[in-house]
Amino acid sequence: MDQAAPPASVRRSRFWLYTPFVLLLLVAVAWSIAWFVIRSRTAEALDGWIAAEARNGRQWTCGDRTILGYPFRIEIICESLNLKRGAVSASFGRTEAVAQVYQPRRVIMEVAGPLRVTDGMVTVDGTWDLLQASINASPTGLQRLSVAADAPKISVTGLGTGDIAGSGRHLELHIRPNPSRRAELAGDVAASVTEARIPILDALAGGTEPTNLSADLTVTQADGFKGRTIVEELELWRNAGGKLDILMLSAIKGARQIETKGELRLDEQHRPAGQLTVSAAGLDGLLGNLTGGRVGGNLLGMLLGQGPRSQQGQPNAKPQLASLPPLRLENGFLSMGPFVIPNVRLQPLY
Repeated sequence: MDQAAPPASVRRSRFWLYTPFVLLLLVAVAWSIAWFVIRSRTAEALDGWIAAEARNGRQWTCGDRTILGYPFRIEIICESLNLKRGAVSASFGRTEAVAQVYQPRRVIMEVAGPLRVTDGMVTVDGTWDLLQASINASPTGLQRLSVAADAPKISVTGLGTGDIAGSGRHLELHIRPNPSRRAELAGDVAASVTEARIPILDALAGGTEPTNLSADLTVTQADGFKGRTIVEELELWRNAGGKLDILMLSAIKGARQIETKGELRLDEQHRPAGQLTVSAAGLDGLLGNLTGGRVGGNLLGMLLGQGPRSQQGQPNAKPQLASLPPLRLENGFLSMGPFVIPNVRLQPLY
């Protein structure tokens, strides 16, 4: 005759059966509590950062702020984002910033347009289909900022030299402090735009083909945004001895190609100054436009291997890049080798 198991034994076996589920529930409850604590501290830290920025003269406004992302992320959403410092103001559309709970110093952002930045004189307007950015920081500050945008369009108005507009298929921008040139307050900038359409460049180069642009630069005395007007910022940068080291600047527009390296700064009259090394192909039209079609410009193009003969050969063959004499920007003139390019005067930027 079978005997029933002792009640204590039955209770023990059921306890071990449900233990994993109980532990999982406890972990979930503990994690939920921890996430809401982190969320609260994030809100406090954000408020503290905004207050600190306000004390430094930068006034940030996050419209209709919400904090989401449970269970593993912290997601901050601003239906509108505005910045004002001094005469400079900037506004963006809906901005969403996301960081993993376990990696809070790496922030991924998605920003909606339109963009407007103005100092009361110069205004920059921008739109795009999709703009994403990533920020990598450390306890000592910014390590890298990266931005990628699809179908960007931008216009700049209020410049003394005329308005500028442009668009492209894709834009990328990467900024970081230069670790080996901290004493110069140097920052590295890498940027590229594919299939850019820039009317002012079309008129200058004599063609409507889209342009692929890429740049690898280092800017010294890059002490950050101080909120003054663009003119004031440029003048302070010039007085501090700031310069632009061009490690590589490349443009490809149809059969026209140019690669440039060198150094630029602003002279006392606020004009670009410096020296560049240039390799180029297919620039006969550009030289003609720069010189107004003068005989001297055509002769210069022939001497530099950029005249009509350089375009002969196979119909679809790309011209080979040829090294040109150094290009000097000095006292408002543009010189290539021993030749001063006629009909070209460098105007003050401000």
